[in-house]
Amino acid sequence: MPNKTIIFPKVKEFLQDVYVVIPALNEAKRIGTLVEELNKKGFSKIVVVNDGSDDETQHLFDHNNQVTVLNHMVNLGPGAATMTGITYAVDQGAEYVATIDADLQHHPEDLIKLYSEIQGNDYDLVIGSRFLKKNAIPRSRIFYNFFGNWVSYLKSGLMVSDSQSGIKVLSQKFAKELSIDYNGFEFCIDIIKKAKLHKVKVAEFPVSVTYTKETMAKGQSFSNGLMMLGRLLNPFR
Repeated sequence: MPNKTIIFPKVKEFLQDVYVVIPALNEAKRIGTLVEELNKKGFSKIVVVNDGSDDETQHLFDHNNQVTVLNHMVNLGPGAATMTGITYAVDQGAEYVATIDADLQHHPEDLIKLYSEIQGNDYDLVIGSRFLKKNAIPRSRIFYNFFGNWVSYLKSGLMVSDSQSGIKVLSQKFAKELSIDYNGFEFCIDIIKKAKLHKVKVAEFPVSVTYTKETMAKGQSFSNGLMMLGRLLNPFR
């Protein structure tokens, strides 16, 4: 007999106030597994933002009433997709908005921990940090994040251990105030900058991470890291 996850009513009730936003570009092979795991954990308000994918991402959840799919006709970038999802969640009355990458590197159970942290401590932004616990992290990711942390500090005056984290939870207050100005991967730093600008309470919480060849093929690279730096340091923005 296959294992079946039992979701206790109190867990489902606990998670009713949080919307989970998943930006997705050509993630049809993996995002189904992520959504299934989120559903098993008790998350029932999931927003997939299909960012101009040319695979089946758009149609994967046609028969899942716990998933809303928002479509960008063209690829605008992860920052734009995240902002689309957050705006939708706020419009639906979300008390909290969580974001998680579609590529399975983050673990859905960590979202429950982040949600508990933000709700129990009256924070406005809780960032899941891969660097606050022991994780097997490739050197390239350590380098990009170290670099990103210092750029984030220069832009915001706020030092964090994982400025490039793809898993976080926002309060309704901060989600309503937030306007992401960058469409690319630099949007993570922009969120931290806006948190400092709006003087909201920010915290980090340790999370697990799993890297595969597929997850390493996506995300930051040296070339788009340089482009990200150019956009962030542009004095006209």
